[in-house]
Amino acid sequence: MSGTALDHRLVRDYLRDLDRAMRGLPATQARELKEQITAHLDDALQPGAGDHEVAATLSRLGSPADLAAEAGTASGSSGPPLPLSRRRVRWRLAAVIAVPTVIAAVLGALQISGDVSSYAASGRVQHLARLDAAVVTLTQKLEDERDLSAAYAAREDNGPLTRARAATDAAASAVRADAAGVGAGYPAGTVRNLKALLAGLTVLGDIRGTVSAPGVIPLYSLDVIGPAITFSTAAGDGTGDARLQATVTTLAPLLREENELSVQRAILYAALSARPPVLAPADLTSLQQAFKQQQADLGDFYASADTTEQRLFSNTVSGAAVDRATAEAVRAESVPMAQLTGRFELDAATWYADTSTTIGDTREVANQLVGKVTARAGALRSHATRRLVLTSIVTLGLLLLVLLISAAVGRSLTRPPRH
Repeated sequence: MSGTALDHRLVRDYLRDLDRAMRGLPATQARELKEQITAHLDDALQPGAGDHEVAATLSRLGSPADLAAEAGTASGSSGPPLPLSRRRVRWRLAAVIAVPTVIAAVLGALQISGDVSSYAASGRVQHLARLDAAVVTLTQKLEDERDLSAAYAAREDNGPLTRARAATDAAASAVRADAAGVGAGYPAGTVRNLKALLAGLTVLGDIRGTVSAPGVIPLYSLDVIGPAITFSTAAGDGTGDARLQATVTTLAPLLREENELSVQRAILYAALSARPPVLAPADLTSLQQAFKQQQADLGDFYASADTTEQRLFSNTVSGAAVDRATAEAVRAESVPMAQLTGRFELDAATWYADTSTTIGDTREVANQLVGKVTARAGALRSHATRRLVLTSIVTLGLLLLVLLISAAVGRSLTRPPRH
């Protein structure tokens, strides 16, 4: 090839550099590439071409390293190392894709983590609302059992008490089942109140062995019913929801008012069931205290209830039997037992029926408030579930969008410039 353009020193240096760049290529491919380059230069350059013309032709052809790299990419061969400029493009591409993807992933993970925590918290609220409903039912069954137990020694017919105890046992089983899992993550006060209630249930058998009215009433009230009401009145603590907490706050004095009314039923029912009927001075004092506390609790209920709840109570706890029970309680505090059973013709069955109507009406209102608590807890759970699902979907969508945008930007960075 003597005397041709291929003998030019710049061409010889270029071909020598090409040989070194093609060391990573298969021999056949390297030979074909060099033959193509040689033929192209032989056609493009005239014999005796000057340095400027040769340099321009070689520049348009591209560097030997780039030609070898392109040939290696086309064949699937790893080829020689990329030149520094190509490596910089690769790093820029990696940064363009990785940085926004990592940022989106971290932000999405933080949001999802927060929503997961809210979802778990709403589950605990819903659990406590369900448990509280079971505890309120248990409280009502315990009140019925206590009031019948107060007259146990004075009555030969023990059928109603037996049925009341069976109802209490069923309600207690429901509470124990719902209490499972209440521990870590729940408000500490709620956990303590629940433990006190469960401890009270363990001594219920011993309480049932007490037959005297003066002894059995405080045992039920202090050891079991009291802890149950305490749990219910604090069931909304730590929920962070104003509506649910407001309903629990309204429910609390109503549960206490109902219990004080039930205590009056127990005391006077036991006194009227005795033969002859007798109301001991200590029992009269307890009756007066229960009536006074009932009125105070009723005042607290009206103070915390909204207009709708006040109207619900007024419309529900009403009627002839309710009026008679109130009048009978007032008389029992002010007239001797002989006059109560003689002139006013009050007997155990009448008193128990009239007072039970008032208690039943009060429980109807309480149960509606419990239903509001349960419904609100369910709504909070549903909201947390929807939020978690939506956040997960949006985060995944944003990650995919970031990847698509980054890939498009990356392609623009690696696309060769147009001449």
